[in-house]
Amino acid sequence: MANAVKNQLPLTDVEMVQVVTKESQPRTFTFDTSDEVTTEEIVEEGKDRPLQIKNKIVANVPAEDLVLGYDLKFKDNVMCPELLHVMQGGTLTYETEGGAFKSYEPPAIGTTRNKVALDVITYTAEVSTDGKTGRYLKITWSNGKGSSVPISLKDGEYYSNEYTVKCRPAKGQAPYKMEVVDELPSLI
Repeated sequence: MANAVKNQLPLTDVEMVQVVTKESQPRTFTFDTSDEVTTEEIVEEGKDRPLQIKNKIVANVPAEDLVLGYDLKFKDNVMCPELLHVMQGGTLTYETEGGAFKSYEPPAIGTTRNKVALDVITYTAEVSTDGKTGRYLKITWSNGKGSSVPISLKDGEYYSNEYTVKCRPAKGQAPYKMEVVDELPSLI
């Protein structure tokens, strides 16, 4: 009997996160200031259909659980108004000279938010006994939309945003793709 090939990838750290918009002219937000990414699988639980006669189960049609997608949460430890705009919609303004950020206003309460469809790509480092190998696990989460971003401020601590993206792929589409890459994208 042959042994099965076993790939084991020791992984550590959030090396980089990218948010890629699905617009006619896609924008890519690349940042290495995130230190945490979590996911929650969204599942529609199947309901078994037992045939019960005189307090006995005679037969049962089992039903599988169906994965609808994932909710991703990730932090960015610096404020990026453009990313707030992508996640929530709203209005973003810049100074007329120099183009520096001036203001951001989320959509008004009670209005429909026009959110941009997006993909989220995360990179984590593969390590060995002597440190990082120079390889990364790239995970692409498809067909996402951002959620409202809470604001928390505390004395003595840096501001950070926690983004939630609800990824709900189309029927027949995989919820994510994992692949090993040899380098990270450029931050510029």
